[in-house]
Amino acid sequence: MNRIPQLPAPRPQIHIEALARYCATICEIECCGLDACDFSPLHIASYCLSRNPRYPSRVAWEIIEQAKTLKSNYGSNGASARGTTINEINERMSGRRVDVFAEALERQAELAQAILVAEQSDNRDPVFVWKNGRGSDVMNED
Repeated sequence: MNRIPQLPAPRPQIHIEALARYCATICEIECCGLDACDFSPLHIASYCLSRNPRYPSRVAWEIIEQAKTLKSNYGSNGASARGTTINEINERMSGRRVDVFAEALERQAELAQAILVAEQSDNRDPVFVWKNGRGSDVMNED
């Protein structure tokens, strides 16, 4: 009997370094490290869409999980409470800085995920257009 080979599940991308490069809007990452980054929910949502246009909320979930893992491994109460160095983005972080970064990234990625879910369900607020000095709901206009 022929058996179907079992392929290992694909490993999730390591997003923290790629996200930092994507969100480096203030300066070059090689110069200023994470201080060059704008981790706003909109930038994170845009990154998620660029990585997986079909399932961007999955990318946001992976970012959240990787932030939690970073904190549990290298945060002040983690397995290695001494922090970490990420050479690719020119960043050396103490355990406390890992805590702050991971918590902020997790919070911002959760907001990005909410943006992505709202975008997919199209539960957005109606668009208002000013016409003749008054606001009108374009979708319900006579």
